[in-house]
Amino acid sequence: MTSTTSRRAQRGVVPARAGGRSRSRWDRFGLPSLLLAPLLAVILGVVGYPIVRTVWLSFHEGEYLMTGAFNGADNYTEIFGDPYFLAALLRTTIFAVVCVVTTLLISLAIALVLDAGSWAARIVTVVVLLPWAMPRVASGIIWKWMFNDQYGIANWLLVSLGFDSFKGYAWFNDGFASLVAITIAVVWHSVPFIAISMLAGLRATRGEVLEAARVDGASFYQQLVRVRLPMMKPLLTILGVMSTIFAYQSFDHFLVMTTPPGGPSHSTEVLSLLTWLQAFTVLDQGVAAAMAVVTFLLLAGITAVYVKLSKEGT
Repeated sequence: MTSTTSRRAQRGVVPARAGGRSRSRWDRFGLPSLLLAPLLAVILGVVGYPIVRTVWLSFHEGEYLMTGAFNGADNYTEIFGDPYFLAALLRTTIFAVVCVVTTLLISLAIALVLDAGSWAARIVTVVVLLPWAMPRVASGIIWKWMFNDQYGIANWLLVSLGFDSFKGYAWFNDGFASLVAITIAVVWHSVPFIAISMLAGLRATRGEVLEAARVDGASFYQQLVRVRLPMMKPLLTILGVMSTIFAYQSFDHFLVMTTPPGGPSHSTEVLSLLTWLQAFTVLDQGVAAAMAVVTFLLLAGITAVYVKLSKEGT
């Protein structure tokens, strides 16, 4: 064996092992990087450039949609000194918390009903998806009609249940009532996707662990809280992040359901709507970019907290 190796070395033959290592490195690192390069370029162009551009604009003057001179952190100083922005920031946070908690609870209840496996579950699954398929603008218009003070079905239903004070009640003349109506519309539109995702997660928990819990005499509540939900924790984290992002990005319903947008008296202005108004009504893209950056950083921080809590719980 040694003499054969020495003869190959004298002839200048490269051992197959070295060539195999180089091919292995190419197959493991080089080829995947080459194949992913076009996709990474698209992601950087579609996602990376707008983010960098927005951050860059936030440090410049931007009146009348024209990029002006560099002004440092003046835009950030201006928005954090603006009481309307601070009120919108607090309002958006409270709105997001209510929407996320309500959406997750209702979605879990629907998913549990569908997971029961009744013959009507397939039909109900299709019906549940319909609100999610509806455009948000159309959804906002329909819900605005339903909460109309003269012919809306919401007032009629409440009066029929004995709440006579809602007869002719104008929901959109009061800030709190407007937020209640918009929250109902946003939750109604968000529940289908979250519910179907939870249904998939619940069906993935069926197996030996759940069967063992049943054999041990665990109740339905114990099976859900101590077995199924812990197994779904990664999915629930993702759904929590997505629900939070959806809530902070709520724009269409606020734009369509309030007149003027953000009214009455700025009482329904949220970050997304205020950013749009600043950019396309006030025509100050520098301040609008600063608001967008603050929203982005806030969502990034919330996402990091979700992920950290998920890792600590595992």
